[in-house]
Amino acid sequence: MKIEIKSGDELNLLLEALKTEITNANSYHRLFLGLIKSRPAHEREFQQSEVFWHLTQKALMEARLINLCRVYDQHSVALNLVNLLETIKANLHFFSEADFRKRLKGNAFVDYLAKDSRIPQLDDIERDIKSVSCKQESVKKLMIWRNNIAAHYNAQLSLRKNQVLEDNPLSEAEIEQLLEHSLTIFNKYSSLYNNSGLWREHLWLGQDDFKSLLKFMGLGLKKWDEGKKEIQHHSLASKN
Repeated sequence: MKIEIKSGDELNLLLEALKTEITNANSYHRLFLGLIKSRPAHEREFQQSEVFWHLTQKALMEARLINLCRVYDQHSVALNLVNLLETIKANLHFFSEADFRKRLKGNAFVDYLAKDSRIPQLDDIERDIKSVSCKQESVKKLMIWRNNIAAHYNAQLSLRKNQVLEDNPLSEAEIEQLLEHSLTIFNKYSSLYNNSGLWREHLWLGQDDFKSLLKFMGLGLKKWDEGKKEIQHHSLASKN
């Protein structure tokens, strides 16, 4: 359902708010995968604080799911991809060349950027709406997870009287596809609207910060081992 807006500035606020959700979902996802992939090379570092790392990975996985559910939520009054696209469809006049030039006033390349029409085609919008709705199997399954575990916990799951999640597993490949598609759709309309978007080379900045922590933990453990060897050496020397 479209969101009632009165100006292009309000549309921009919607874009910025949804951008935050998409950014968070992708960031939590990359951090989660990064920790999983790093473990084999840093097994000892992880073993020093097993509970901490377990809860960190669990929190990242849950945060990823929650933000992804918000992005693809189907609720009529929520800010999500479906409602954003419905809002854009109802306010194509905000994509006019005159409005675009006003938004990019002062941009040295505005003449070049405005030479082609930036108004989305209705057929494209309809296809994109379908692609982020429950008509797509992966979105449908995501909403099942949202309604049964992310937004609230289905009591019947605890009582083992409902196998809806087992019957609708959400694979890592599907999560990857949903994350990637959210970026593609958002960038398409944000680029048309104000020539901006979530560019991957900027989005991924800082996603490897945890590696510094593992590096320093490794150096600390190495120093610890060296200290133990030195103590053992002195102990043997004193006995002799």
